[in-house]
Amino acid sequence: MSEPTWNGTPNGSEAVGSDSGNVDKIRDILFGNQMRDYDKRFAGTEERLQREASNLREDLGRRMLATEQYLRSEIEALTTSLKAEERERTQGVRDAMEALAATNRDLTARIAALADQTAQQQREMRGLLMEAQRSLGDELARRHEEMQSALRREASDLRDAKADRATLAGMLAEMAERLASGENR
Repeated sequence: MSEPTWNGTPNGSEAVGSDSGNVDKIRDILFGNQMRDYDKRFAGTEERLQREASNLREDLGRRMLATEQYLRSEIEALTTSLKAEERERTQGVRDAMEALAATNRDLTARIAALADQTAQQQREMRGLLMEAQRSLGDELARRHEEMQSALRREASDLRDAKADRATLAGMLAEMAERLASGENR
């Protein structure tokens, strides 16, 4: 017994090849117009997307270039500004250092002048103190001499004014006689 075939061939090998051709024909008949329409739409969409991607690339390139140029100009402006500020600060530091050096020189000169003035005043004060010491020493020696002279005079006056023992003894003896004799006076 032989198996039934689709196209009448006993083993079916030709049937598979011709079946696929038939299926393609059937598919082409049923969906051919739609598929061609889809293919056209896909091709149009793909072409449009490629154009838009190309336009976007060009636009992005222009924008990147503009941004790069803007950034370069801004960086150059900032660099110029920073260099100017650095020069100003450097000059300011130099000016401050020069002013500090001038102040230091001025203070050193003033300190030296003050030291000289102080040394001169100390010499003058020592001289005045030595003069006052000599003057006070001379005054003290003069007064000491005056006091000694006065003491010598007083001692001499006391010696001269003191009653001598014999005279005192005579006076006391006379008084004793009068008292003994009863003379009252």
